[in-house]
Order: sequence, then C-alpha cells, then structure tokens
Amino acid sequence: MAFLDSMRERYPSAAEARERSWVFVPCDRLNDRIGPLATDSDAGIILVESHAKGKSRPYHHKKVLLVLSNMRHFALEQIERGRHVLYLNGPESYGEQLFAAQQRFRLGSILSTRAAERELRKDLERGCASGLRLEDRPDTAWLSTSEDWQEVFGKGASRGRQFLMERFYRYMRRSTGILMEDGNYAGGKLSYDEQNREPYRGQITPPPRPTFAQDAITIELLEMMQRVNPIAFGSADGFDLPVTEADAKSAWSFALDRLLPFFGPWEDAMSTQEPMLFHSALSALMNISRLLPREIIADVETAYHQGKIPLASAEGFIRQILGWREFMRHIHDTTDGFRTLPQSPDPPSNREAHAYSATIVQTIDPATPDRPATPSALDAHLPLPPAYWGDRSGMRCLDTVVAQVRDQGWSHHITRLMVLSNLAVLCGFSPRELTDWFWVAYIDAYDWVVESNVLGMATFADGGLTATKPYVSGAAYINRMSDYCGKCPLDPKKALGPGSCPFTALYWTFLERHADLLQSNQRLRMPYIALGKKSAADRKALRERAEAAVAQLGRGEIVT
Repeated sequence: MAFLDSMRERYPSAAEARERSWVFVPCDRLNDRIGPLATDSDAGIILVESHAKGKSRPYHHKKVLLVLSNMRHFALEQIERGRHVLYLNGPESYGEQLFAAQQRFRLGSILSTRAAERELRKDLERGCASGLRLEDRPDTAWLSTSEDWQEVFGKGASRGRQFLMERFYRYMRRSTGILMEDGNYAGGKLSYDEQNREPYRGQITPPPRPTFAQDAITIELLEMMQRVNPIAFGSADGFDLPVTEADAKSAWSFALDRLLPFFGPWEDAMSTQEPMLFHSALSALMNISRLLPREIIADVETAYHQGKIPLASAEGFIRQILGWREFMRHIHDTTDGFRTLPQSPDPPSNREAHAYSATIVQTIDPATPDRPATPSALDAHLPLPPAYWGDRSGMRCLDTVVAQVRDQGWSHHITRLMVLSNLAVLCGFSPRELTDWFWVAYIDAYDWVVESNVLGMATFADGGLTATKPYVSGAAYINRMSDYCGKCPLDPKKALGPGSCPFTALYWTFLERHADLLQSNQRLRMPYIALGKKSAADRKALRERAEAAVAQLGRGEIVT
C-alpha cells in the first residue's frame, strides 16, 4: 500500500481541487499528448484502479502488472511535470469511484476522452445515470474519425454489409499522405504483402531484446496481485516489460533500429527457436497509449526515406497500424461490438473444460443485462478444449503457441490467426469462447481489438462482414511457414490414419460441412473443385479422422 498511501497524502483539499479542471484518464490512455491533457497543462488528472474490473476475468498476470505499473508510473511522471493527481483505488467500478471523488472534492464536470473500450463506456454510462457528471472529448489517439469511416463506407446499418480493409487503407494512405510520393503510393503499389511471406530458416538471427528491471512500484504490485487475484492464465514470473515513458521509448527505439529493417520478409513466419522474430511486440504499449500510433508511423516513414528500412517492411508495418488497427476499431464501433449482427440462439455455457475457463463464465452469462455478442455464422458451439488452457494436445504447433502465450501473454498475428483461430474454426469451437480466451490470455487484448479480430477476421463468426472468406488452411500451410512440424509426432504429409496431422482432414471436412454457405465464394473456388474430385469413401475417411481429433481434443487427450 506504500504507493497508494503516498498518493493519498498528495490529495488536494476540496478548495484546491475546485481551482482547476479535472480529466479522467483511462488505463489505456496513459499519455499527456492526447485528449484534454494535450491542450490544458494545468488540468488535474484522475486515475482509477477498479478491483471489480481486475476480477471480472482471470487476466494474464503480466497484463495486469503491465497496465497497473504503467498507470502508477504515469501518475508519478505527471506529478513531476507539475500536475495534480487523484489516484483512486477501490472495489467499486470506474463510474462509482469517479462519482464518489466528484462528490468528495465537490468537482464540476470531469473531462475525459471517449473511452476506447465499449465495456468502459457502459461502466461510465451507468455512473452518469447515478449522478456522475462527465464530459467526453474527442479521442486524438486514433488516426481516423467516424467521418473518415463514413466517407469510405457511408452511413447505415452493418447487417448485410461487407467492409473491406483494403478500401479503408487506400483512403487512409491518401488522406494522410503517409507513404505517398507525388500523389502516388510509394514505390507505385498500395501493398507489398506478396514480398512478406518467407518462411524463417535461420537466415538472420534476431538481436537480444532489451529488458527492464522491476522497481519498487512493480514489485509491490506483483505481491499485491498474487495475494488478491491468484487465479490467472499465465503468471508474472520474469516480468521485464516497459512500465515508464522512458522504458517505452527505449523499447521502440530498439525495435525501429534493430528489428523493423528485417520485419517484412518474415512477418508471417512461425518459429520455435525465435518465436518473436522481428516483430516489435509493442502492441500492448500502443494499446495503452504509451506509444502513439501517429508518432510510431512517422518514425517508420522517416526511417524508410533515410534508407534504413526497406519499403516492403515499412509498408507492411504501417498497414498493421494505419490499416488493420484503425479498421478494426471502426468495425467494433459500427456494429456496437457485433451486437447489431444476428446472435447465436444457443450461446456456449459449458465451462467445465478447465479451472481457468470456469472463472469467466460470467462474461457470457445470457442473463446479464449487457451480454457479450455471440454471432456464429458458421454455427460453431463446441466448448474450447483444455489444450487452449495449457493441457498438452500432442499437436506441436498448438502446444508451442499456447506455452508461449502462457509465458509471455503474447504471440504474433500469424500464430493467432493460422494456429489458434484456424484450429478453432476447423473444429467448430465457439467463437465467443475463443474470444474470451484471447481477452484473458493476451496482454494487448481490449474489447475493440479482440472482438473485432476474433469474431470477425479470425473465425468468420460475423458471416463475412470483415473478411471475404474464412482464414483456414490444412497442414501444408503450417508446415511451409513454420518449423513446428519437423519434430511433431503428427505427420503434415499424411491426411489419414494414425499419426496423421488432423489439420488436413479438418480442413476438407470444414469445407464439406459449410458447402452451402461457402462454395459460391470465388476465393474458395479451387479448394471446392479439389473437394469435388474426392470420392465418397475418401470424404468419409476424412470426416472420421477429423471427428476423432475433435473428440480427443474435447476430452483433453493427446491427439493420435
């Protein structure tokens, strides 16, 4: 309690507090160069730690530690710059604690940027309904506005629509001038994605990454967290992530200078020896605003013009931020967190698979007044198996990635898409349960990004709103783009029989199962032609192999 006690000792009197405006800074907006703080150097800051939020899910301990330690260090940084800070901590919600502080210090309306997370917006709305006076200001951490979105896609309901990221990205490049030369795309092309698909075979060894020692604030939080909230998927052992503004800048400088020059070619590669490869792995810092997207992009563009980063690497990295990140945020807003879409009539309720999963049953309870979205265009309802919570499956790709996530709270986008999500889609695991798992397991997960990516792009649960086809593959893709298969007991070149990799049978069975919905999709024309050439006996054998693998996973057994 040393930190909290020291912060309470700094509280102003009610008279002193009323002499200035106050800004509520959410835990994901820890930067004084955005929102109301950017234009009012005298404004006081209110930060809130809510035990209710922390206990709502068994969050990875490294995520909790990353967020809270950055919050506390941000508070001290702002005090050093002359700001007054009210640091609140309690069992109540954000809205309840803000309302109590507003009454205690007799404050006027509290300013805030519009909360990025829908979950926080609903919390604050309940607070306002109880008397909290809060005024929203534009969130200048984003690179685009709702007007930009409407300029590309128009107004209107999301149901029955399709939003293509490429259209939005094309608009953003032109409207911002980023990677534009004389009115044209740098190098003459919008995307260089085709150059960024090389498998990694040890061509260049990634440099050792900087680590950041735990200080007294982080250690106090670690002890508190282990005492108050011991159940979590993933411990904070070995925590060495950035927790100060200086740490974040140092981590970014390293990534810019040492990683991004080699990022592009191996952007989609997966490696057991070098799981992070040349990814910056700084999405978690960007999602709490320690690093600002506009500044990150400006640095990358400058490095490209200076000849330090190849165009394909610079464009691929910028597309993830200017394109996908902004696009997914708008998708979440436009669909009210996917609640405007048809909802599954039978949301998953079987959380018996693992102790961790049982603790998040409340997040999908259909009786809650603001229940999570449960779209499932592919009618997928099987419970997520124990392998996602750390039990061995015998599938080396799955076990390797889950172990990395449990240890680090992070893995790069292709492992998320083509291992974790690919398997879930092929097997028919619940997209809602998979979403909740990602939300718990990853240190960069917030509703606007995790729901959009998982319910949309990763699982096709939205029926094609965000992706033109399901992102699924058989064993051949994983074998080509990774080194997982070499030491796996399941052979990626065998589709049937004992010891065959189930991904291939699962893939063909998935296409067969959803032929009515998908076979008219032109992007799946060739796979369906290939499926049509298989005999009835072959299809039956593939179904039986796939069903056996799904059953073994569901029972928590080793896949054989």
